[in-house]
Amino acid sequence: MTGFETDLPAIAAVARTLRSSADVLDVDLTTSGEVGPGRLGPAVSALLAGAEADLTRARAALTALADSAAEAGATYTDADADAASRFDHGSW
Repeated sequence: MTGFETDLPAIAAVARTLRSSADVLDVDLTTSGEVGPGRLGPAVSALLAGAEADLTRARAALTALADSAAEAGATYTDADADAASRFDHGSW
């Protein structure tokens, strides 16, 4: 296969963007007091707890994707370095 190349800066940018996206989802969903009468308080608390769990899962997924992108970039870098070192050994 010829002409294969990897855009390492783009892979690094993807990893940074994914990690930044995960950071943006780190929000505080607690209420600052009473939200209303009767069953409204417990209903809002349940809704916020569910949203918090969803955000936690989304952050974990984005962080895992960022880690995978960073690992892919490192793997390509290692492969390039390995290939370059083989050329340095001269003809076999």
